[in-house]
Amino acid sequence: MHSDLPEKILEGYQDSYFVRALSQLIPLGLGGAADTVLIGRLETIRKKRTETFFKALAEGEVSLTKDVIESDDFLHKFVTTTKAALETRHSEKIALFANLLANGSDPEACDVEEYEDLLKILDELSFRELKALSILDRFSDHPRNREDNDLQWVNTFWDAFEEAAADEIGLPVEQVRDFMNRIARTGCYEIFTGGFMDYTGGKGKLTLTYAHLKRFVSTRA
Repeated sequence: MHSDLPEKILEGYQDSYFVRALSQLIPLGLGGAADTVLIGRLETIRKKRTETFFKALAEGEVSLTKDVIESDDFLHKFVTTTKAALETRHSEKIALFANLLANGSDPEACDVEEYEDLLKILDELSFRELKALSILDRFSDHPRNREDNDLQWVNTFWDAFEEAAADEIGLPVEQVRDFMNRIARTGCYEIFTGGFMDYTGGKGKLTLTYAHLKRFVSTRA
């Protein structure tokens, strides 16, 4: 079955050189599926996700020049990022992949090896985990006394954070700590350890890795 997906994508981007050029690189193979109804549905899903990805790229504040998108390093970043984006269901996360590609396109700002690390972290984080990190980031603006250690400072807003996370993510409040602890595998969240007085465990903080990732997936790097 011949796909006209690139032409469908281009309909809204007649004046965008980089979108028109990159759209031709989208992988179109759908495997050995023989059911034409299934193929049509898969193409509809892929078209929607691809449009979300390119819309975020086109609306971004980073200019992707002809020289940039024709470089080997950028093409590698594009292919790997597009693959991850097309396997993502949530449009908000697809937009984060687009921001990462735009902000990480400059090899001087982000070489291929560093980019692959950031892409792997973003890909591994589920949409709910990204949302939880964002909620904790929001609470991390809480004022901090000069004499407070990290745990003492986090204690001042942790209960409120757990309630917000439970409400916005859809978890029982008693499961929030376990949920956050699983995020530690990505390096974006650090669990407090040690023999602090009255500390029962399970609390933590955002890391420099999260701050670095956030810089590259934000609309403005």
